[in-house]
Order: sequence, then structure tokens, then C-alpha cells
Amino acid sequence: MTLDEIDQIEPIGSTALHVASYRGHFRIVKLLLEAGADRAIQNKHNCLPFDEALNDDIKELFLRVPNRNRLKSDTGAIEWELIDDDVLEKASEERQIIKSTYDKFNQSNTIHKMFERIEKNYIDKTLSNMNKMDIIRRFFQKASLEQDPKWLIKAYTAETDFYRVLNNEIACGANQSQQERRYIIALISHHPSLDTYTFIGNAYRVMQINNENLTRYKTGCYLMTKSFLSSSIDRKVVELHSIREENFLIGQKSAVERTKSDGTLIKVWVMCIYTIKHRRTGLHIENYSQYANEGEILIMPHSVFQVKKVSKQNSSSLPNNPSITEIYLEECDQYI
Repeated sequence: MTLDEIDQIEPIGSTALHVASYRGHFRIVKLLLEAGADRAIQNKHNCLPFDEALNDDIKELFLRVPNRNRLKSDTGAIEWELIDDDVLEKASEERQIIKSTYDKFNQSNTIHKMFERIEKNYIDKTLSNMNKMDIIRRFFQKASLEQDPKWLIKAYTAETDFYRVLNNEIACGANQSQQERRYIIALISHHPSLDTYTFIGNAYRVMQINNENLTRYKTGCYLMTKSFLSSSIDRKVVELHSIREENFLIGQKSAVERTKSDGTLIKVWVMCIYTIKHRRTGLHIENYSQYANEGEILIMPHSVFQVKKVSKQNSSSLPNNPSITEIYLEECDQYI
């Protein structure tokens, strides 16, 4: 069966994944998910397959693999650029390039060319040898056919290497397919079909970084997102995924040694709390995400936040009740 056939809404108003999940067929659900079945399709009852899971064992199949946690960072190097004097100017310049790119195609009624060029020049050429490319290619084919950026978000949230490669190339400024990556940013940032998903409020993301990197986060400093940044509307979800990942690594005996010879921690837990203030800086993409239970807030590249507060407290939710540093970041106004 093709993925289109697997994802087809049957006469009963549900997909095969809905039915298998509802009836508790563990092995069938597992096989459908491994094949790449779309997790974000709502049935006639406006429910996702995850919503209709018969029991916790079925729900567990829909959770992200523990060692692939998009809501957590181990370094921060790809996500942030810590600069002070010119960060607002740089962000404004990058945003203007993205906006001008979108406006050029929109004003000439050729938005479809952006979708087509992304598929042809980036997906089919630059990323042709990437793992699970068949799943990503299908999403982009649908994006071109329907001219709908929701398929770009589905591709981004799928558990493949795509979002890692995309973010790394955006952050590092790779030259090959740079224009096509700008098209992706422009469509997700400005296409009107995503207006209703604009998010204003607090979003959460956890990091594990060394103390040297932590000292760079000083009250008053500015940080610009260099890539798309995944966060969650629910702090407890972020903490839960961190716990699952930690337990997985311990079970696999691959957890990194946490202390130096003098007993000090090599890496410390950091909870980032982002206050998003402006339209289209963040999108609440839960309904399009392949992991809807994560309550994902997707923060756009070239967004600027100022560190407002850095504090420490003990966390009863994270493994071994560690001391956790909380960094409060508020979106800036000047670059908009």
C-alpha cells in the first residue's frame, strides 16, 4: 500500500491508523507508524489517532523516540547567536529579506513557484540521499500540489533527519539551496493560511549545557534564533520528555558521565521560558505536528529575545531532583 492509501479517510470517517488505535491493535499501529502514516489527520469526530488510543500502551507508540527530543538542546550552538550591539539590526535585515522574498511572489500571484522550487531544487536534489526521504518527499509533493504550507510543517515535525539538516544549514548559512530554504522560512512565516495559528504567550524548552556556555546568558543580553526553534506551550511536557530521554540513556548505559573529577557537574539543566509578543514569531502547530501531544510552539528564525532574568531552583520533576537554572527571555520590539 502507498502512504496515500494508508492515510485515506475511509467511509466510516477514519483512517486505518485511527481504527487500529481505537481498537487497540498494538502491532498494526506500530507497523503503520513505522511506514510513515500521517499522525495529524483528524477523523469525522475531530480526533487524532493519538486521541482515540485504547490504552497507554498504544499511546506510548505515538510518543517521540526518547533519544530524539526536539524540545531539548544539548549545546545551544545551532539555535542561538549571542551578540549584543548589532543583533537587532542583523535580525531586521534577515527578516526584511524573507518578507521581500514572499511579497515578490505574492504580488505576482506566483506563490506556487516557491513550493515547486523547494521541491525540485532542495528536496529532490540537495537532500535526495537523506534517510527516510520518501516520507519527506511525499509531504513536499502535497505542498506543491495544494500550495499549502501545512505540509512543510508536517515534514518538519516528522521524526526524520530533515529538521536537523534544515536547521543546521539555516544556522550555518550554507550556500547551496540557500534561496530554497528562504522560501521555506517565508512560507511558514508569512502565508496567510497559518495566521490562525499565531501564538502569543510563554513557551518552554529545556537545555543541558556546560557552565561555560551558561555564563553567556547574562541579564540584559540579546539572543537571536538562527534556526527554527521547537518549544512547547506546556512546561510539564518538556520536563516529561527530558525524563523519558534520561531514563532511556540510563537503560542503554549510554548516559554521559555528569561530574568532573572534583565532583562538579559537567552539564546543568536549564529551562528557557520565552515570552513571545509579536504576530507570527511563534506558531502553535499542534494540529499539524506529527507529535500533537507535545503542544509544539514553533519559533521562527531571526527572532530576537532579551534575557530578563536568570535564577536557580530545585526541580522535583527532572531526574535526581537537580538544581535547574531558569532563563526568562522576552521578545524584543525594535526589530519588528
